[in-house]
Amino acid sequence: MNTKPSRNPAPNLRAPLGQRRLTLSVLGLIFSFSLALPTLGQLPSTLYTWDGTGDVQTWIRNFGATDTSGTLANSTAGTLTFTETSVAAGGSQAISDGWNRVRGLPTGPSGGLDLTGLKYLEFDLGHSGTADINVQFFVQASSGGNFVALGPDLAVAPGMGTYRVPLSGLTPEQAVYVRTIGLNIRNHAAQGNVTWSIEEVRSLEQTLTMRTLVTHDTGTAEGGLQGAIVNFDGASVLNNTGQNQTGLSHNPSGSGSLEWIDIAGGNGGAISWGNGTAWNGNTFNNRTTDLSGYAEMIVRMSATETSTSEGGDLNVQAFFQKNNFGSFESPGTLPLPIDGEFHDLVFPLAGLSFMEVVDQTGINLGSHANELRINVDNIVFLVPEPGSLSLLGWAAGFICFLRRRGSI
Repeated sequence: MNTKPSRNPAPNLRAPLGQRRLTLSVLGLIFSFSLALPTLGQLPSTLYTWDGTGDVQTWIRNFGATDTSGTLANSTAGTLTFTETSVAAGGSQAISDGWNRVRGLPTGPSGGLDLTGLKYLEFDLGHSGTADINVQFFVQASSGGNFVALGPDLAVAPGMGTYRVPLSGLTPEQAVYVRTIGLNIRNHAAQGNVTWSIEEVRSLEQTLTMRTLVTHDTGTAEGGLQGAIVNFDGASVLNNTGQNQTGLSHNPSGSGSLEWIDIAGGNGGAISWGNGTAWNGNTFNNRTTDLSGYAEMIVRMSATETSTSEGGDLNVQAFFQKNNFGSFESPGTLPLPIDGEFHDLVFPLAGLSFMEVVDQTGINLGSHANELRINVDNIVFLVPEPGSLSLLGWAAGFICFLRRRGSI
């Protein structure tokens, strides 16, 4: 995990994001008429299925009164069952997935499920009773495991049915770090003990085409550090003492940025981030992040010589550690001008695996002869909108025309 991969520089610079935002705001009305906007980030996905047998995939009886109980099993391919065995037959109790399981597949990652920007969870669910039974669908979310009900109780009918619940009640900090997904089965004493069946749990309807992982603005988590750590090659970061936040500081200039001194002659430091919330002493508190469906990673950063003025470029390699740190992949290496100015480095993400379970998102600096002050302003993930390229070309020409006339 701490081996620095080889670099393959390939220029791919883009105009500063602030300028693009201005352009996009001018084009906003034009794009609102475009009908070809189906592609969104963070793909909706199947979270749990039980295709085989003998594996409950860490689902547990989560809570309930002392006289309630039940047994989870996967005896039938495609179905998780919960057979109530309560002394007080039909008493209220809850089941959920385990606290350290992110999703059914892949099985490796641990931490929190990232549901950022998604609108619903959907369950294929039923029971063996004779009448409807009310169920409170819930999550326990954020690093504190806060209990959040997903809308009002739903009446679950006998047999199998599909039930959709909203995620709108989650704060951003909760949506990005869901520890458990569960069902709180309400009292149904009149029917006695029943058997519940779950065939699938899935997320639906992503709403984002742009996701900002970190901004390091004043007021963000950890005094602006926002979960950043020195991941490896810490000897290259002035005052770093290990895989932690020492040597990193917050630069409040402008809207704020992450800053460190990268010493001369070393390999160059490697800095990484979790899901944008606080590191809080351990990366477990801010992983995993779901970046599936995004096509570009944009890192806005600058490099400034502290005591020299030789200029040149600094190689910056983007990287991802994924699936419980079992996979290390890079979308490439780009040159950053050493000129003290912020630049947007645009890394294409096509072909990368396990992007739904990213433990750390990082940048790995190349070696450099002179001491550098590094600032990272933000990291953004984008989905280019299909079918809009011709509109962009037309609109870009139109904007040039307006600029020549002095209209904008």
